[in-house]
Amino acid sequence: MSALCPVLPERCHPEGASRPRGPKPRVTTSLLLVSIALTAFPLESFAQQPPPGLVEVKEGTRKGFWFGLDLGVGGESNDVGAPGYSDLFYQPTISLRAGGTVGSNLRLGGEVLSWFDEEGDAVASLSSALFVAQFYPLSSAGLYLKGGLGVGRNAIDFNDGFNVGDTGFAGLLGAGYELRLGRRLYLNPVVDLVGHSYSGRLGSGYTERLVNFGLGVLFQSGK
Repeated sequence: MSALCPVLPERCHPEGASRPRGPKPRVTTSLLLVSIALTAFPLESFAQQPPPGLVEVKEGTRKGFWFGLDLGVGGESNDVGAPGYSDLFYQPTISLRAGGTVGSNLRLGGEVLSWFDEEGDAVASLSSALFVAQFYPLSSAGLYLKGGLGVGRNAIDFNDGFNVGDTGFAGLLGAGYELRLGRRLYLNPVVDLVGHSYSGRLGSGYTERLVNFGLGVLFQSGK
């Protein structure tokens, strides 16, 4: 039978040829309902699929290598020469993190977090180099708690190359959230509390702390 039959019936039934009798109305109605059902089924299946040319981003578990970059602002205070801490002094901060994923609830890695204060021909800095662990209470959510231990450095660098500072112990407690932007990219707000303890160049120990508020991106390898 020609494909033109629906629009050109004469191609199927030339003049003078006997035409088959059409089906009874009840049978015709049944066939029409079956055709509609068969047509609707593939359309419904097609609607559940992503449009051609687009890649569907699905939530996945944490895996593989990860790298994070954060920019923020931090409030520094210390107890040098006083029984209590000084008022918080806010300046810019930058943080670099990288490591591997142990499972959907745990990431391990290293982090360098620095605070800077430029005054005249000198730049004061408070830096931490830490081993960090990020624990995710819910494997399907982006909230995590962070802890870290490492080395802290309080330094002043002058334009003529001269520098002075103390090196001591550093510890970190913090929290963050990984908001998924794509298959491997996350928006990452963080809050950190960093503490430094120094013996001091003159033999008198002191402590310094930093309250950091950051916003950055995190890249994760894997699928």
